[in-house]
Amino acid sequence: MLGLPAVANSSQQAQIGTSPAGTPGVAAQRIDGVAKVTGQKVYARDFDARDMPEPWPKTQTYAMFLRALTTKERFIGLRTSALPKVAQSARIVLGNQLTKAQRSPQVSFRRDLVMDQQIKETRFVNQQIKEALFDPSPEGFDRPSAVVYDLIVQPGNVPDYLGQAVALLIFDDFKGYRAALQAMQFQDDQFQIYAPPDGPLPPKDQPFDPKTTYVKYDVDGEAFDYATANPYAYPHEADTYRGKIEARLASIPGLIRQDIQSDMRAMDPMFMEPEAGLAWLDPEKKILRLVLGTQSPDGDVRDIVSMYKEGDAPTPLDEVTLTSCYPGGGFGGRDKSPFSLMLALAAAFTDGRPVKLIYDRFEQFRVGLKRHAATLSGQLAIAPDKTIQNIEMTLQFDGGGRKNLSPYVASLAALCAGGSYKTPMANIYADAIHSENISGGSQRGFGGPQAFFAIETALDDVAAAKGWDPVDLRRINAISQNDTTVVGGPVEQELRLTEMLDMAEAHPLWANRAALKQDYDTREVNYGTGIAMSLQAYGTSGDGTVAAVLITPEGKLTVQSDAVDMGNGSATTLGVVIGDILGANADHVDMGCYTLFGQTGLTTKDTTGTRWANPDWTAKGVGSSSACLTGLHQVHVVQQTAHALFEATLLPAARQIWGQPDLVRSDVTWRNGALSLVDGATDPISLPSLATAAAEMGLPRGALGHAYFQNTWAEADFDLREGALTHLALDGVSLYEGEQSLPRRVVRQNGFGPDSASKRYSRYVWAPCVNIVSLTVHRTTGRVQIENVVSILNAGRIHVHDLVSGQSQGGVAMAISYTLHEDLPPGMGGPANGTWNLDQYHVARMQDVPLGVEYRPGARAQELHILDETPADKGQGRGIAEAVMCSIPPAISNALRDAVGKRYTSLPITPEKILEGLRA
Repeated sequence: MLGLPAVANSSQQAQIGTSPAGTPGVAAQRIDGVAKVTGQKVYARDFDARDMPEPWPKTQTYAMFLRALTTKERFIGLRTSALPKVAQSARIVLGNQLTKAQRSPQVSFRRDLVMDQQIKETRFVNQQIKEALFDPSPEGFDRPSAVVYDLIVQPGNVPDYLGQAVALLIFDDFKGYRAALQAMQFQDDQFQIYAPPDGPLPPKDQPFDPKTTYVKYDVDGEAFDYATANPYAYPHEADTYRGKIEARLASIPGLIRQDIQSDMRAMDPMFMEPEAGLAWLDPEKKILRLVLGTQSPDGDVRDIVSMYKEGDAPTPLDEVTLTSCYPGGGFGGRDKSPFSLMLALAAAFTDGRPVKLIYDRFEQFRVGLKRHAATLSGQLAIAPDKTIQNIEMTLQFDGGGRKNLSPYVASLAALCAGGSYKTPMANIYADAIHSENISGGSQRGFGGPQAFFAIETALDDVAAAKGWDPVDLRRINAISQNDTTVVGGPVEQELRLTEMLDMAEAHPLWANRAALKQDYDTREVNYGTGIAMSLQAYGTSGDGTVAAVLITPEGKLTVQSDAVDMGNGSATTLGVVIGDILGANADHVDMGCYTLFGQTGLTTKDTTGTRWANPDWTAKGVGSSSACLTGLHQVHVVQQTAHALFEATLLPAARQIWGQPDLVRSDVTWRNGALSLVDGATDPISLPSLATAAAEMGLPRGALGHAYFQNTWAEADFDLREGALTHLALDGVSLYEGEQSLPRRVVRQNGFGPDSASKRYSRYVWAPCVNIVSLTVHRTTGRVQIENVVSILNAGRIHVHDLVSGQSQGGVAMAISYTLHEDLPPGMGGPANGTWNLDQYHVARMQDVPLGVEYRPGARAQELHILDETPADKGQGRGIAEAVMCSIPPAISNALRDAVGKRYTSLPITPEKILEGLRA
């Protein structure tokens, strides 16, 4: 990562790791592996100002933010006299010293198109209400519908949430910073002054907008759902169809109604590296330079610009540049994290010197984004023939003090509430509330872990109560291609859930479960087996991605992507997927290249109203990186861009060398890293020879591609060579030529893309998984030990098998930890008090996770089965980062029910809860 594309506003150009020589398309090792295990500087925490190239100064200052301790009293100020003498020279910045733009930057939250549509509809309805009541709706953070909030609380105001910054301190050297940190840590109440509020406290526990409602009714030829209803009539018509649902259910003889009730506490993403970064506001060049590990480099730069672009900005900026580092994990914990804004804010108060902001684990627990605490309730209705008739569920997520992506998480959870099942009726409501707690983030699963847990445990309770086989019950109701979701959107992927259930049913861990249980009867433990499945949706219902592929005259290849590798191996994957197209793996892979979309020449503003007929337009530029997007979205744009480079550069060079001007792509193939004619009529040409010839001919040295996916890919024709059109599943192509740093745009022709109606489907791509879990429960201590996990996964095309296996292993460990160990209490009894670390926050350790890779009776293992690719996969992979994790928690709960005869639906399921249940 630590690198940017070679453009005019790049702050640093460097690459970490090279792809070892080997078979094109095959990864010999992780591209970042050697750098990480040998301790090279790859994380933002590793870098000081002295490590940065000119013109960075070589010394730096240090920033520290003090955090709010209450949301019930006014913050008055600080007792600075209590600071150690060596730290009393610190510059102190309070909220009233900030400009409006600094204090409340207008951050952007355009993430996915279905949510954009919901926001639009909500505003339409709210406008109607406002006009009826003549009640203006002021903006501000305390209004949950707003996205504006104070970075630093103004003296005299009540903090909006626990952990909100109340002051910024700038230290000239590390000695003063360290002394202040040691003095204030765990006793910062001695340094802050509060007073009773002047009047009523701002309201809490109000839902952020938009709220999500999915009502589906598809009975006897009458259909109503979110996907197909009139967008503005839908909220009003939904109530009518709720009544029809109840009437229909009342008419079904012998209907089984199973209550749904579950809850989860918040959890920390526990990524390896707490957040850290460098910032330098260069006063001469008016450039803000950042070194940062972030999940959203494009969005962070855009939001930081909003802090400095207003008329009251203290320093006018011409440019913001970002050196993007490996984040060190996260899986959502850095998605719209306020850290980047806090870092950029600190840079304005250092008198032109670099500043370092660095969290330790205590601070990360205190203010870092969390997986949402949630409560879920409702009812599952099943007919005597075992078919699901209705899924009713209310899902409420604790969004904490900032809106962030919480409504987006709740919206996807509402879709996941339908589980992996087809149903003619659904009545689902989800929201995220504004509370005093630490803000929620996207996290691994994005609402899926909470929703799948609720539906899968309820389904198992029905099976147990009726004496039905739990696999058979799932098989009867499994959703498949051409069915519709609870939103009403069509499923257009091959899912193969019934095939996966057949595999699970035949596996000895499940097939022999009764005998295994009997074998444990004489021991001090109870044994149980559980099964669950999930259909995690991925992407953001409208995904823009961008990548560049470059070649040197020596034949060295570089892939550049705006995506971020969060430890999931994206950089390695993107480096090898060009192998079959260009004859070699990438020598360098640059991630976090946030300037790429700006080079495409495309715009997301549809001023003409012609959408895809306008060759300048695309529906979305780029979005936040996520682990699940690599397998399909990011691989696609890299491969299609590699095809563009082949057509524009390598194929013309081959024509010249072979003297065959009519040569087309189908005439050639790669053999052992050399381009050959399919019929073998001439000598092969090595990639270095092709690259040298291409450079001598003045052919492009690289291609830049932009892709857009919303149910289908946008496609177009591009004139890449002398009037011959090349059809690509891209909506933008540019070519890097000669010494020019910026590419020449190739205007698309005959372009077409997804229709606008499909944005209401919510999601279009799916990662199916079935999990079997066996466990033991110690009767005296209540301790649970996971004995075996079997995961059956439909991942489409596997680009790098070891990375898929690693993601699965990480998902197993995280799911076990989430279900049995991790617990973050709300309020000041939890990490908001600043004292929490791994001594209080318990995560799964090696002993808690089965480490074997193949199931054997009497041994502990996690066994992964990946379905073979089929033609229906169209050569595409699926995002699986969340897939394995989502169905393990309910499988654990189902196994516990089998072991002890009690249902546990409050996470984490601790030994204390188990013993309490056994005593009841």
